[in-house]
Amino acid sequence: MGTIYRAIGLMSGTSADGVDAVLLQTDGESVPKVISRLMEPYPETLRQRILALYEPGADELDRMGVLDRELGEFFAEVALKVCQAGGCLPGTVDVIGSHGQTIRHRPPAFSTQIGNPFVIAHRCGVVTVADFRMADMVRGGQGAPLVPMFHRVLFGGEGRSTAVVNLGGIANITALRADGGMVAGDTGPANTLMDHWADRCTDGRVHCDRDGAWAAQGGVDTEALCWLLQHPFFDLPFPKSTGREIFGTHYLDEFLDRFPHMTANDRFRTLTQLTVETVADACQRLVPPSPDRVVLCGGGADNPVLVAGLQERLQSSEVVSSHSLGVDTAFLEAEAFAWFAVRTLRGLSSNLPEATGAIAEAVLGSIHLPTSHKSQTGWDRLDSMKPSLF
Repeated sequence: MGTIYRAIGLMSGTSADGVDAVLLQTDGESVPKVISRLMEPYPETLRQRILALYEPGADELDRMGVLDRELGEFFAEVALKVCQAGGCLPGTVDVIGSHGQTIRHRPPAFSTQIGNPFVIAHRCGVVTVADFRMADMVRGGQGAPLVPMFHRVLFGGEGRSTAVVNLGGIANITALRADGGMVAGDTGPANTLMDHWADRCTDGRVHCDRDGAWAAQGGVDTEALCWLLQHPFFDLPFPKSTGREIFGTHYLDEFLDRFPHMTANDRFRTLTQLTVETVADACQRLVPPSPDRVVLCGGGADNPVLVAGLQERLQSSEVVSSHSLGVDTAFLEAEAFAWFAVRTLRGLSSNLPEATGAIAEAVLGSIHLPTSHKSQTGWDRLDSMKPSLF
């Protein structure tokens, strides 16, 4: 084990419900030790402004610029709070890894995250690494998924095949084969369409189908499910990635228009089954005939209807939550970006070409230095890395 760094990871996913934060210790190579974690929800007005930037609109550059600064302040406050929760001062933290808030993901051209890292570095007085995706994309990759390397450290190397499935807004899979081979990519929507529908049918009062309660009261509309499964994304070869640009409000509107007579609960159940079918199909395609183990993480891992559906479709696989293996389902990605930030300081690559389609490995992220006095942590260690980084 190498030098141990104290790092913070900040993550907000496509659901835009808030910021997940983790304070941990790691060398950037082995399994980290978590010190503290917390989730800070976005105020509803802030969340709506984020969602409004997911699609083109009037004055979007001005709105993005203002929101970028505001989210930088918000992310910085969350970083300071997770320090307090862990009983440490910000000056003892070596690095912050901030994924930011994705507002557009348009592979292979670009991926845009906001939550200004200069603000975070200045407010916290800590070296901050951000903009993790573009280094992969300029090498021909999709810029996603990035977490498979971390998945392999957490769940690989046991001599059996494992599919790690993150059920966030978009679902992604890391297929770890028993022979050591790996492939990864996005499988399609996980919760995003269900979240949109919850927003729509409650006039914005509720943002998700909590515990699958509405889906549990509905039934699968076979004709509608067949139509949903015909989307060309599902037949694309891995690695691949997607986002709300494809599986967003426009797609939901088309679904609603084509099948106007479905009940609200039937829509929840059918959209849940879409996730079940596309995730199960990806598991069986990438680890035929089926992986020995499927590890679920992300918010969808707490949806009993979704989990039961995957258990039914993957009967020869052991389907478990990452929580049962000692990794909190909600904070795995925040842990990953803290881990990546340490790797960036060390000049180590963090993307996997077999996961993103890039032609080469890359050191991910841009480094943002605090404008306050030099601490004895991240600054000094960054100084020692200059020959390899610059």
